[in-house]
Amino acid sequence: MKKVGFIGHGEGKFTIRGKEIAIDLIYKLMKGYGEPITVISGHSPVGGIDMWAEKIAEKLGFPTDIKAPKQLTWGGSYGFRARNIDIAEQSNELHVILVDRYPSFYKGIRFSNCYHCGVSDHVKSGACWTRKWADRVGTKTFTHIIENV
Repeated sequence: MKKVGFIGHGEGKFTIRGKEIAIDLIYKLMKGYGEPITVISGHSPVGGIDMWAEKIAEKLGFPTDIKAPKQLTWGGSYGFRARNIDIAEQSNELHVILVDRYPSFYKGIRFSNCYHCGVSDHVKSGACWTRKWADRVGTKTFTHIIENV
């Protein structure tokens, strides 16, 4: 069975409409495989793409392979770095779903561009670090940028 990763921004970076668009995209992508897939997720503690993918997989009856970090730090025995590497290396395909801009109500740190990618067409995300690792190891990747209206 094909293993497909779904990663991206946390819920706080989405507008209501952006969230609706993202959830619809995840559903269409999963259904588009034409057969069940194993959904890989990073089970982000801030929700968003990871958690929405898990819920949609459950609704569709697709198995999941959850890569939840054991420590909420970059390093450590199984922090975000190790979790992200597992997602990149264990997925046959990886979908990275990002927003094009911060919502007006966003209270967190803002960056003028994604320093992982060196571009400003989407908001910075650790998912881009994971995509770059996946590209390096030969995992097929797809980046989807949501218009966060």
